[in-house]
This record gives sequence, structure tokens and C-alpha cells, in this order.
Amino acid sequence: MRPAHLLGSLALSSLAVVGVAGAAVADEQPSLSITPSPGRPGGTVVVSLSGGCSASSATATSDAFTGSVPLSKGSAGVYTGNATIRSNATPGNHTVDVDCPGGATSTFTIRIASASPTSSPTPTGVRGGLGGAQGGTTSTDIAIGVGMVALAGAGTVLVLRRRARANA
Repeated sequence: MRPAHLLGSLALSSLAVVGVAGAAVADEQPSLSITPSPGRPGGTVVVSLSGGCSASSATATSDAFTGSVPLSKGSAGVYTGNATIRSNATPGNHTVDVDCPGGATSTFTIRIASASPTSSPTPTGVRGGLGGAQGGTTSTDIAIGVGMVALAGAGTVLVLRRRARANA
């Protein structure tokens, strides 16, 4: 292929990719999440909204919240705010309406759990053991250790002497 055709093909391919990516960003659908999820009555959750809004702030409202929740736009373009879940909120799905000034109101669904958390197993540490350190050291253990160190030292001296003779 001639260089001019190759460059032309690359240029058209690049424009096609940029055009598709631009259209995807323009049609970005908003998504909402709460952390922790599911929320519990009387608890506080972080409400996060990403995409679909270009204003500097937004507002989230729900029958599960104690009031409207102001969402402020962070540096990554994600809107966040803290919401308190009503202490008498019923477990199940609840709708959340997010109003973005200059844009439409979006409706989402969140889940609220029961007030009492489900029991989960208590985390335990690793069963590592003590490695024999519990019983103390006997004179036999010391004698075996001294013998092993002496054997390792004798082996080292033997190897070093053989190297010295081979190099001489």
C-alpha cells in the first residue's frame, strides 16, 4: 500500500473512532448508587450520581431520606452527598428523584434493608501456632543446634580450601 493511501486510511479510521466516542459521551446515561448498599433505617449513606448532568450541583429526594440531599460535583465529575435514611423507612425498594438544574429529573431505585443487620461470621485470625516455642529449650535442642552450626562451618572451610587449590 502506498504511504498516501495508508495515511488517508488512518486519518479516516481515527475520525470514525473519535466520532463514535463523542456520540457515546453526549448520550451518557446517568447512574446513581448509595454506599453502603443496601442502606439501613437510621443510617447514613453516600449518594453518588455519575453522568447525565452538567450543572455544578444537583438535588436528590426520596421518601426513604429524612430530607432533600444536595449533591455537589467533585473533580471527577461525580456528584456526591450524604443522606440519612428515615428510622421508620420500610425495607424494600424506594425511588430517588435527582433534579439537575437545566436538565431533566431522573428517577432511580435504591434498596433499603431491615433495621437489624443480618448476622455474619465473626472474622478470626490465622491459626499460625507457636512453632514449638511454647515448651522451652532443652539441653538436647542446644546440642543439636551447636552441632549443625559446626557442621555448616566445617563445610564452608572445606569448600573454600578446594577453591583455593584449584585456582593456584
